[in-house]
Amino acid sequence: MQIDAQQIAVLIDDIWMSTLGLPTRPTEPRAAASSSDPTLDGLVNIAGDWQGTVAVQVPKALAARIAARMFRLGDTPPTLEDMQDALGEITNMTGGNIKALLPGHCVLSLPAVVEGQAYTIRVPSSQVVTRVAFECDGFPAVVSLMTAGQPRT
Repeated sequence: MQIDAQQIAVLIDDIWMSTLGLPTRPTEPRAAASSSDPTLDGLVNIAGDWQGTVAVQVPKALAARIAARMFRLGDTPPTLEDMQDALGEITNMTGGNIKALLPGHCVLSLPAVVEGQAYTIRVPSSQVVTRVAFECDGFPAVVSLMTAGQPRT
């Protein structure tokens, strides 16, 4: 099953506006940062009648902005833990809203967040079925929906 990218784009904007007060704008697909810039990836798995993963990738600078807004830090710079917690929550909300569009019964895992630079995220035996690129405050970001495939034999 493929979920329409437009549906996900609307969910993204609704979540970011209602939670952070930050509008988003769809863009052409591209990486959330150059390979030399640090990024954070939030991941949540969906299991049940449909199986897959939702990934939210943002540059570290946008993760800092998300954390500052979510936790109302004002002029206090967010810690890496603040950024991880905030992106984990945004990823969880995104995954939960996508799960609601899926047929049958599904459950959501707890979110995981990876931080670094020049790395790749791979979910074995899966393939990207929908990718939505967007901008927020001039920063690029990407939400990817991957479906679990059949394991190789």
